Amino acid sequence: MRPTFMGFESSKAALFASQKALDIVGHNLSNMSSEGYTRQRTDQVAIDTYAYKNRISTSSVNCTGMGCTVEGISQVRDERLDTAFRNSYSETSYYSKSNDMFSEIETILSEIDEGVDGNGYGLSWGIEQMYKSLEDFSTNVNISADASIFADSVTNVTNMLNRLADSLNESCDAYKAELETEVADLNTILRDIATLNEEISDIIFTNSYTEQYGPNEFIDKRNVLLDQLSAFGKVHVENNKDGTIDVTLNGHECVNGKIADAVEYLNKNNGTVTLNWKSDGTKADTDSGILKASADIINGRGNYITNSNESTVRGFRYYQDCLDTFARNLTDVLNNTLPAEYDENGKVIAYKKLVGESDISDGEIVVYTDRLVSAENIAISDDFFEDSSYMLYDEKSSDNTYFLEMVGKLSTNKIPFVNGPETFTGTFQEYISECAGKIGSDVYYANYRYEACEQYSNEMLDSRDNVTGVSESEETVSMLTYNRAFQAAAKMMTTMDEMLDVIINQVGALG
Repeated sequence: MRPTFMGFESSKAALFASQKALDIVGHNLSNMSSEGYTRQRTDQVAIDTYAYKNRISTSSVNCTGMGCTVEGISQVRDERLDTAFRNSYSETSYYSKSNDMFSEIETILSEIDEGVDGNGYGLSWGIEQMYKSLEDFSTNVNISADASIFADSVTNVTNMLNRLADSLNESCDAYKAELETEVADLNTILRDIATLNEEISDIIFTNSYTEQYGPNEFIDKRNVLLDQLSAFGKVHVENNKDGTIDVTLNGHECVNGKIADAVEYLNKNNGTVTLNWKSDGTKADTDSGILKASADIINGRGNYITNSNESTVRGFRYYQDCLDTFARNLTDVLNNTLPAEYDENGKVIAYKKLVGESDISDGEIVVYTDRLVSAENIAISDDFFEDSSYMLYDEKSSDNTYFLEMVGKLSTNKIPFVNGPETFTGTFQEYISECAGKIGSDVYYANYRYEACEQYSNEMLDSRDNVTGVSESEETVSMLTYNRAFQAAAKMMTTMDEMLDVIINQVGALG
């Protein structure tokens, strides 16, 4: 025999289920604009008849119709879309960072062609002024004023090289400081994920949640952190039964349940940076994301790697080497063309030294012409700076042979520019164009890849939002559906009351 009040219990369960479903609809609508919020739904199932067998009868027919129950409140989320978006976002972040850094290098190096703020007075113009002033001087090598003009043009070029090298160094240092801040942000995210793991685990244990149904709002906070983490590299997530997750970043397990690892940033004496995991010392910038982009370009020396920390990317160190190669070739021309001393056979045994390496000695700037110069320290020699006629071997001689030779070296002669394994043969101005073309190519590629990756990431994000986001129209339909279900359950309750009234008050009267 069926229980007398089973119909009431069934209707009551339907009322409660509809009420809870309407509560969740309202919760969804109120969080339409909440960052990271995932749409929720009530998982409603029929009550299992076989759970209510009585001891006397094995038949389940009498207990059929116990109604429904809400198993839990789940999130509408697709882990495959999460993984696809995060993987694409790590690539997007890598090329976004690369594009920013290469663009800044391009802005700095644009001065070699375009000059400051595009005024045209760049390094290429400076070389032109050098050989043009030297051409003017070679027509009458006894006019000291023309020698002074040439000395000024040499000073202009050395100052340009100093400024370019300093700008590259300052930009690189700024990105090092930015990278250090990003590492601190990464470590904070890892600690926050571990903290949320602990909180979620405790809540599940104390509130009788299941592996499937947990504290959704805390899980949303954790998912937001995982999205942020994907900017630093490839993220892989493993779910645990206690509600915690294990997180792998660039192939390294950085969060194990309630324990978080950390990345250590080190600025080495050779100018490179290293990013290592604190737990085992392995490299943290191995796959993609902003960590790898920053380290690649800060440590980037192209094919001319001199230590294990450097990368094969054409970054700050590579373009600094390009400037140094230019400065050393210029030094070779200026310091090994004009004779300073001959032997008894008329053979040149020493040359005038017009430039050298500037350094501070006893609080004063001194230029050493016997040291290896760089773009950062090249300067006009003290002798040439103090007296421009120093470049003349004999002030009474009108021989301009060596001056014309220097004009050719500065303007038309093909000179080998050696930068590690790379060799470019051409004039000084052609080498400048070659360097400008390389950074232009790097910027173009990084920007092209960034735009392509960003488009794909946005598509993945839109696909995920279509699943996880709150749709006002869908929630409105759900609201009407659950409202009708509530009304139907209430009507069923009224009907059951009428039936019970017949049994109690009218059956006896009929007898």
